[in-house]
Amino acid sequence: MKIFLLTIFMLLAVLALEAQPQWVIYTQFNSGLPSSLVGSILIDSNNVKWITTDNGFVRLQGNTWTVYDTLNSGLPQNHCFGIVLDKRNKMWMTCPGKGIVKYDGVNWTVYNNENTGLPVNWSGYVDVDNNDNKWFAGHGLFKYNDTNWVYYNTSNSGLPTISTICAFVKNNTVWVGTYMGGVAKFDGVNWTIYNTLNSGIPSNWIYMITSDLQNNLWFATFFGGLAKLNVTQNIWTVYNTTNSGLHDNNLFSVYVDNNNVKWIGASGLAIFNDTTWQIFPYPFIGDVFNFSKDRYGNMWICVAGGLYVYNPAGVVGVENNTAVISDNYLFIQNYPNPFNNETKIKYQVTRNDWTSNNYTYVSLKIYNILGKEIATLVNKKQDTGEYEVGFNGDNLASGIYFAVLKIDTKVKVHRLVLQK
Repeated sequence: MKIFLLTIFMLLAVLALEAQPQWVIYTQFNSGLPSSLVGSILIDSNNVKWITTDNGFVRLQGNTWTVYDTLNSGLPQNHCFGIVLDKRNKMWMTCPGKGIVKYDGVNWTVYNNENTGLPVNWSGYVDVDNNDNKWFAGHGLFKYNDTNWVYYNTSNSGLPTISTICAFVKNNTVWVGTYMGGVAKFDGVNWTIYNTLNSGIPSNWIYMITSDLQNNLWFATFFGGLAKLNVTQNIWTVYNTTNSGLHDNNLFSVYVDNNNVKWIGASGLAIFNDTTWQIFPYPFIGDVFNFSKDRYGNMWICVAGGLYVYNPAGVVGVENNTAVISDNYLFIQNYPNPFNNETKIKYQVTRNDWTSNNYTYVSLKIYNILGKEIATLVNKKQDTGEYEVGFNGDNLASGIYFAVLKIDTKVKVHRLVLQK
């Protein structure tokens, strides 16, 4: 009897895990988010999520959403971007155009051009070194030790440009990604510049920098794909659409989790474990800006179209699973399927719930199993109703393809099987 009960319990546990969705997607229409444009996320030691958006700063604790804005907090504006936690558990975030904000859970302190004497209003990403110095990229490079500010620019440092995007600290060495100036390395005394003329970096436009468990540095570049630097041996390795599983060379973010897996954000998601690639051009409806992994192994992904939660084993520990966006709410089908060379794809456009317009924006694209876009079948505004479009696979190899239907902020993926 005990063995029988144990078997039943294990089966129920497996079924419960299988019932968990791999994706949970929060937007301003199904959650407490004040905006679907999400810039960064910080997950603290209590598993509380702190989220920056272009319309407020958000705390997600359990199933409770709390929004901080200019009406109920010390924020100088509602548009927030970079966020980091310092050694004293104080949060620092940037409000582009309005300065830098420190929040200790009770008090708000704003640092701007007026009270620092420095052009800190346009800071972007921020990081903290081992001595609790805060480093801000933006209009140059700023260092703050809780007492004094130091400003580095092209006239008093080795920075190749004041158009900086990100700051990343490793072993008290600061790496600065710039707009069209490459990467600047600063060890506190010496500056070293890496660009396309003197190194293996594939682009001078650097959006994000991080490191892996072997202390290699990873650079998300625009135009050039993903770059890895073995700092000890000064060896560069470049991954792009021609030599890897990447589906896009225009990258916005890169993150390395506790299993040394690389998460790469573009207009879609790529996952790389140093051997194999997984590509997700869907369900993404915008550029991917940032990542953070919680205590349950869920990856939280900041997207221009919402806050995405992904776990290949099934999302766990996320209380509000009513926020799951099922792929069943959009209708798309093709016939025949499997098909030999030609098939008809039928889909339905329904009225947008939050607008009085009868038309809506529709995109229908075909991707291969590696995430590469094969064809764009529809890319325009359409009235409500049913539609049908043909797809020809004469020039394609037999295999699995995906039709990705996007209607405004909603996405549905449909599998196509080509058999010749």
